[in-house]
Amino acid sequence: MAVNRVNSYLRQLMDGRLQKDETGTVAILTIGLFLVAVAALALITDVAAIGVAKRSLIHITEAAALHGSHALDLREYYRNGANPGVPIDCYKARQQVNEELNSLNESGPELNRPELAQIEVIHFRCAGSDLELTTSATVNLPFRLPQSSVGNVEIHATVGVESERRG
Repeated sequence: MAVNRVNSYLRQLMDGRLQKDETGTVAILTIGLFLVAVAALALITDVAAIGVAKRSLIHITEAAALHGSHALDLREYYRNGANPGVPIDCYKARQQVNEELNSLNESGPELNRPELAQIEVIHFRCAGSDLELTTSATVNLPFRLPQSSVGNVEIHATVGVESERRG
């Protein structure tokens, strides 16, 4: 019986006998399309902000690792003169890495991306003339969608540095 009603309705619709009031339908579709476009734009902006912040964190981590690799272990350097690697004083390197990251954290937006917050060292390995550093930071997203629970994203960067003597 329900199938007969649907068929009857479809026949009336096809014959043009059924007139519907369609005023406002286009406006609703336009508003819906606009909302979808704004949500997509916000999502694309958030993804781009994460990408830029990741690249910025990599540069910051590289700068800190290079700064730490300049901590020369003078005693090892003069003891092993023929060694091709320049020995790193790991204690001084750790201090220099922390100083570099603290100065960048305190510098504000003039040296640091405004989206990045709480840059910290989560892994530090120093062995002879090698230095490996992993940092993490929180990215504050520019747009927060009302139905989304994501407001901040944590990103990581790992950098390795080897100190060698050129001769």
